[in-house]
Amino acid sequence: METPEALLRRLELKVVRPLDGLLFGDYRGVFYGRSLELAEISPFSPGDEAERIDWAATARTGELHVRRFREEKELTLWLLLDGSPSMRFGSQKRDKYALALELALVFARIALRHGNRVGALLPGGLLPPRGGRAQALLLAREGLKPGDGVPLGELLDRLGRVARRRSLVFLLSDFLDPFYTPLARLAARHDVVAVLVEDPWERALPEVGVLSFFDPETGAEAEVNTLDPRVREAYRLRAEASRRTRLREIQRAGADLLLASTEMDLVPLLLGFVERRRRWSSRARKASS
Repeated sequence: METPEALLRRLELKVVRPLDGLLFGDYRGVFYGRSLELAEISPFSPGDEAERIDWAATARTGELHVRRFREEKELTLWLLLDGSPSMRFGSQKRDKYALALELALVFARIALRHGNRVGALLPGGLLPPRGGRAQALLLAREGLKPGDGVPLGELLDRLGRVARRRSLVFLLSDFLDPFYTPLARLAARHDVVAVLVEDPWERALPEVGVLSFFDPETGAEAEVNTLDPRVREAYRLRAEASRRTRLREIQRAGADLLLASTEMDLVPLLLGFVERRRRWSSRARKASS
């Protein structure tokens, strides 16, 4: 098992630095919030986007000025990691919880590198928001510790009580527990990204003979003959229906959505997410101007 230091170092070298090179250090597309409250108008800096130029201020001063919004200056990032037993399933090189923790650490490092604060609700407890690299290491240490499988709805309500100021919130879960009502309450106050963590075997069974299944949530056991096409099709249809319901409820609650599966590489996954958030942010700002 990796040490917290080794895990953080691996993610820094293999994910954060490659992303930094591909995005030229500009992660603001991830962190734009939905609140468009103007904080200030200030001189143009390298890396500022052209659509943020304030032409009235530029005309008055004779120098390029841009609009800056409050979330860019005062961002607090909250991370919620679901530690329920179902998150410990994985048919690939890592299980769902390990993937969720890796993503949480990458988001934390990105935020902390830009001078923001990061807090987390983990299976082992609460980390109050703080800045600095030490917070990322503490997140890795606490995230690797076992914890109680608290129901997701209860975790969402707990986060709603401690996250008082408007924040960017990443929820990393398979969303198998009931979640709609507390998620809708949270998304009404914060910019919420629901990261649906999946495994390929949850969507379709492989043809590998008889498999023994154990449900960690209920303790039920069953043997399934995966060579039977009727069994595989029935499983696929049921899994697809469950997934559609969860996706619909996440979007209806007002949260953004990121799909992450245990066979995925993090760099292309996050590149696509950053670009999508950047386009969405640009449209939102144009609509507000």
